[in-house]
Amino acid sequence: MFGIGLPEMILILALALIVVGPDKLPDLARSLAKGLMELKKTAEGLKQSLSEEGNPLDDIKPDLEEAARSFKRDLLDAPSNMRVDDAVTGVNRPAENAAKTYEELMQKTANQTTDTSVPPASEDKPNSLDTVPETNPPATPPEKLNE
Repeated sequence: MFGIGLPEMILILALALIVVGPDKLPDLARSLAKGLMELKKTAEGLKQSLSEEGNPLDDIKPDLEEAARSFKRDLLDAPSNMRVDDAVTGVNRPAENAAKTYEELMQKTANQTTDTSVPPASEDKPNSLDTVPETNPPATPPEKLNE
């Protein structure tokens, strides 16, 4: 019943005999049996009351099943023309417009730079960007700092 075998039962009875004594051992066994019977009756009553009440979810189960069927029906009856591709092309349009505007601006700036470009340097006059200025050492050495 409780996973107690014969050797464990004998050990428990021997300890009870030593602790309680031979005079009070029958009274202890009787009260222990009454307690176990009360516990068994209580467990049976609890089990019976739970089975009589039934499952509390049984009351709302039909409503949940109807809601699930309605949801499934709505999903299956959705129009087939609602596609993700339409939404994606709607998002791509502003990006395409921005790309066209960028291309137009780049074309305009390219035309302007060709009009206002720097004339090429002649051979007798070097380009100012190609020349490196000369650096001469200072005439006087730098002053030492006093430490």
